[in-house]
Amino acid sequence: MDLNLVWQRESVVGEGPVWWKDTLYWVDIIPGHVLALNPETGHQREWRIGEQVGTVVPCRGGDLLLACETGFKRLDLGTGKVIPLNSPPLATMQGRFNDGKCDPAGRFFAGTMSDTGRGSLFRLDPDGSWSTVHQGVSCSNGLCWQGERFYYIDSPTRKVDIFDYQPQTGAISNPRPAFTTAPLSGIPDGMTIDKTGNLWIAFWEGACVRCFHPATGELLEEIPIPALKVTACWFGGPLLDTLFITTASLGLSPEERAQFPLSGSVFSCKPGVRGLPTTPFPR
Repeated sequence: MDLNLVWQRESVVGEGPVWWKDTLYWVDIIPGHVLALNPETGHQREWRIGEQVGTVVPCRGGDLLLACETGFKRLDLGTGKVIPLNSPPLATMQGRFNDGKCDPAGRFFAGTMSDTGRGSLFRLDPDGSWSTVHQGVSCSNGLCWQGERFYYIDSPTRKVDIFDYQPQTGAISNPRPAFTTAPLSGIPDGMTIDKTGNLWIAFWEGACVRCFHPATGELLEEIPIPALKVTACWFGGPLLDTLFITTASLGLSPEERAQFPLSGSVFSCKPGVRGLPTTPFPR
């Protein structure tokens, strides 16, 4: 399988790739940059938010929805203006927002990371209200949905959890382990799902993306990435058959930088399966 270098850039923590209308969006968390690339034309854009940005999702109306250091924000792509939205208080967040995506109905799920293990997973509904849907989180990361199942990663646990999911309300309940990744190198980070229902997971300090069967935890495929800290992946392209992969350069030693000089860049490959269309936030 050929691996392509999509954008060579020493992002500190490139994260949260999402495909929307011929464009790949993602963030560089620490400096607070939102990035965009049309792979067909090569057109690039960048917005500097002024605070750390954990993830980005498209809005149906054309803007972007952000989960930032201080809460939910909307980015007007025309003016670059950042508009605060109704958000959990900082004391409730217990840390900055990290990964997040919209569920199949367009509700925005995003979680926080906390050294104390007191972070949470939150849901922002299309009416602008927010709620806490899961607590006791250390580093909220990958999340995806399939029917009445919700898959979720709290990275330090080194496992994928499964919840019962109610598509009509967005409620999640009954968390239990789906499978563990503990025997493998690296820490599970961002995650996406393909049309067959298999899970694709980026591995921080694992230099790879791995594909798993969600019911058995069987390792189906491993894609080596020339970056030690692989952060997230998402299917895109006109046929949704291209897996885009973000990476980080944060905290690398001089030896690791020499071994992985493309750390922080974005890569892509075609693993032979297709992903699901991105669901935007409705507002």
